[in-house]
Amino acid sequence: MYSPRVSVIVACFNAAETIERCLSALERQDCDEPFEVVVIDSSSDGTAAFIRARFPRVSLHTFAERKFPGEARNLGAERTKGEILAFTDADCVPDASWVREILDAHSRPDPVIGGTIDNANPESYVGWAYFFCELNQWMPGTPAGPMPDIPTGNLSVKRWAFEKYGPFLEGTYSSDTAFNWRIATDGHRPYFMPAIRVAHVNVTDLVDYLRRKVFHGRCFAAVRVAERRFSPIKRLAFVPLSLALPLLLSCRAIRNVLARRYYLREFARSFPLVFLGLAAWSWGELLGYLNGTQ
Repeated sequence: MYSPRVSVIVACFNAAETIERCLSALERQDCDEPFEVVVIDSSSDGTAAFIRARFPRVSLHTFAERKFPGEARNLGAERTKGEILAFTDADCVPDASWVREILDAHSRPDPVIGGTIDNANPESYVGWAYFFCELNQWMPGTPAGPMPDIPTGNLSVKRWAFEKYGPFLEGTYSSDTAFNWRIATDGHRPYFMPAIRVAHVNVTDLVDYLRRKVFHGRCFAAVRVAERRFSPIKRLAFVPLSLALPLLLSCRAIRNVLARRYYLREFARSFPLVFLGLAAWSWGELLGYLNGTQ
C-alpha cells in the first residue's frame, strides 16, 4: 500500500476556536504530492464533533483524558507511516506552501527542520505580547541556519530521527525542547528554514497569558532538572539565578526583534506586557527548581 512521504500531525486540546483555520489551511496546500493529516484530540469543547462534520478526510483520533502535546505527537507518530513527520498545533495556520517547503527542505541531510512562526491575530494587544514573549526567536526575518531549539508548532522530523531520539516527553510542556537537547548529544541541531511558515493564534486574555507563562516556566525547569540530571544542590543553585531571568530574557527578546527588523512598533507598544510575561515565566521557572517538578 502506498504511504505518503509526509504525515502531518496536529496536537489538539479544546481548540474549537482555532481548529478550522488550521485544517482549512492544510486543505488548501499547494503541493502535488499527497500527504496525510492526523489529529490527536483530547478536547471537551466539541472540537472532535466539528472536525468529523467539517473535515471528514482528516484521520481523527479522540481520547477522553487530556493528552499533553508530547503524548499527542507520540500517538500521531504511531498512527502514521510517512518518512517525514510534520508537526503543528491546532492554534497554528500553515502557509499554503508549508508541506511543499517541508518536502524540499528534507532533501537536506538534517534530521530535524523547522521554520518561521508569525502572528495570526495581530489585532490583539495581549496577543502581540504573547507572540514576542513566546516566539521572538522564530519570528519573520530569522535567517536560515542551525538553532538550539525549534518548537513543534512548526517542526518536521525524519522518521528515523524520531525513532532514535524520541518519543517526546509526556505529561508536560517543553517536550520539544527536551527532544532538541537529545539530538544535540549526537551533534545534530534543528535547522531553521524561513520559507517553512506558519502563523500562531496567540492568547488574548491577560490572565490566561500570565497563567500559561508561569506553568510553562515550571514545566521547563522540571524538564531541565530531569533531562540534565540536576543534583539537588545544582537545582537549588538555579533558584537565585531565576531572579535575573526577566532582565536577561527581555534583553534577548529586544536583541532578536532588532536583528530581524520586523514588527518594531508592535514590540515597543507591547513591551510592558512582554516583560510581565517574561517575569511570569521566570517565576514559574523558579518554582520548578524549588519543587523539581511541574
